Amino acid sequence: MSKASTDQAPIEFDIFGYIHDSRQTYGLRAQDYLRYRRFCAHRLRNVRSGAKLTQGTSTVFRKKEVSADMVKKPEHLEILLLQAERAWAFAMDLRELYSRTEEPRQRYHLIRRLRAACKAGEQLAAAAASGTCDGRTSLEAQAYRLQMQSQLFFELEEWTSALDCAVLSRVISEQLALLGSSRHYALAHAMVEALDPIVRLAAYRARMAGAQQSQPTELAAQWYSTKMLNDVARAEQAIPGYGEITAALDALVASANSSASGDAQVLAYANSLKWRGGVVSYASQELAVLIKDAQGALQDATEGDDALDAAATAFKRVKKAAHRCHSEAIVASAKIHSTASEALESAYLAVQLYSTCALHSIAIAKSAGQAKNIATKLGTAIEATDKSSLIGRSHAWILDSETGSKRGGSVVSKCGGQKGSITDSLAEGTRVVVLYDMVRKNLSNLKASAADVLERMMPATSRAVHAHQIIEEVAAAEAYYGCVRGYYSAALHASAVHGKPLDSLALLDSTLSEGIPRALALATAASKHAVSQLDTLAVDDLWRRAVTVTNSDIDDAEHAIKRAIPIVSRLCAAAASADSAVTQRKSGSSDWVSDPTGRPVMVPNELAASASKSSVGSLPQYVPKLVDLTAAEFVAVPIKPLFYDLASSSIDFDMDLIGQRSGKSSTAAAGGSSSKLGSIIGSLWGSR
Repeated sequence: MSKASTDQAPIEFDIFGYIHDSRQTYGLRAQDYLRYRRFCAHRLRNVRSGAKLTQGTSTVFRKKEVSADMVKKPEHLEILLLQAERAWAFAMDLRELYSRTEEPRQRYHLIRRLRAACKAGEQLAAAAASGTCDGRTSLEAQAYRLQMQSQLFFELEEWTSALDCAVLSRVISEQLALLGSSRHYALAHAMVEALDPIVRLAAYRARMAGAQQSQPTELAAQWYSTKMLNDVARAEQAIPGYGEITAALDALVASANSSASGDAQVLAYANSLKWRGGVVSYASQELAVLIKDAQGALQDATEGDDALDAAATAFKRVKKAAHRCHSEAIVASAKIHSTASEALESAYLAVQLYSTCALHSIAIAKSAGQAKNIATKLGTAIEATDKSSLIGRSHAWILDSETGSKRGGSVVSKCGGQKGSITDSLAEGTRVVVLYDMVRKNLSNLKASAADVLERMMPATSRAVHAHQIIEEVAAAEAYYGCVRGYYSAALHASAVHGKPLDSLALLDSTLSEGIPRALALATAASKHAVSQLDTLAVDDLWRRAVTVTNSDIDDAEHAIKRAIPIVSRLCAAAASADSAVTQRKSGSSDWVSDPTGRPVMVPNELAASASKSSVGSLPQYVPKLVDLTAAEFVAVPIKPLFYDLASSSIDFDMDLIGQRSGKSSTAAAGGSSSKLGSIIGSLWGSR
């Protein structure tokens, strides 16, 4: 290698992308190999002309090979690649022709063209591995060379050699797919899927165990593990340059990991998401680093700590990156159709759902933690753990209200020293209710967001992370927190300041008769499909503490409500007796029979005058005048007709009366009846 070649920047040439775009644009979308071969020949002439490597003139041919030492720019690699593609397209065209005619000469010609494609592929791999190209370009060239060789051995019916080359090409492509963008992922897996028929049939002909039932991915992984990793000497003998290929692949993976993060533990998160007992693979090293940082931030945080805000910020970055990667995957999948590209879209959706659940779990944990702390301050009658501590001791507020009622008045009005404490308790109680409203709102938003993501997620990815169980668990949590909110709202209504024990009793009864059974049914249904063993990750632990609801949690809420109902019932009875006493005092002071000053005016009884003589003695002669009907006066109010515009031509107006009312003489009114009818009517209706 010359000194000039070491000084220049490494050549980057997207071999997989160039092959895919050329094939799909120039004929192979319709399986037209002849058109694609013509394109390769025409493009090859243009590239050679631009690189000044034309092979003679129109009359003289002088062959010019592109060697590894000559490679200085991407056009040199493009020449070798076009030579291989031109020979391959000719071979595929001959294979179609041979399938119709079965002439041996066409098969011999097919094999010769495949040998020419393999030779050009070997030259391409040697040029890319000479040190002038970057690591990814070199490995893509090796994968392409192995793919050409696998097709040659497949036509020669050398099944073991074909399987060796196809499997190693798959391994290289799959590793490259995980180290690039969504486009690189889709391109690499498109190359992998092109080798699936060779792997399946070659494994069957090589009498590999389970070849008829297993998928190509499983067959390739089994062959690579048993015939290559465990038998390196055999692999080096079967595939020239096997050791150099694996060393270059390991170096590229190590370089990608070191450039993404200096922490070696990032390998545990690289290209895979472990969540809810499942694993989802994706193709973004940046996203892997963000997930690892977010998990670490959440691991160090506790409820009510400011570190939760830092963890929420980290998960927001994860969600944003996952959304961007998903958009890129959609674009790549639209151009490069493969099963793996569709699975990649679903994987990024799973990461979005993961970050969404983490963000809402953090918000729920913060609100529920604040409510628990307030409830602990307000009363310490019973100490509880876990979610039962969320059912705070609002019995203390209710007992204060009951004490105030027994004293015969409001605690606030009678005891000036206790006014501040009651008001403060009321403010804290209102905060508890508001905090649980925030919890329910977060759960509702989480359920809507999860449903939106699940509509677009593939069933296989959803089953891997048990995504559909999230909706059931959130619904059960929403019903449970609704019961908790109803409990605290009832305590607030029963407080001395509000003084609405009947409303409090109605809330408790509704929560006990409707909310608790519904929450219990949802929690039971969610527990049937729940993940048996969640991972020990921070996100799973937070989800278990903040969202997952068990039957014991609901039983604790039910017992708390049942203990509060008798207390509120006594408050209702005390309030009813107090209202009855007040009513009796008001009715006794307004009795006009005992108070002559309030006696109404007495008038003759008209019924006694019209009744028969036999019944006159039984009727009073005078009765109180409760309503004065004679004083009522009715005044005529003029109303404009509803359909005046339609009926005006058929109405005969009394113009004399109209003139008198308007303050004009009858002569003037009659004289201007035809010309000033509109103005008179307008003054009549418009006057006040």
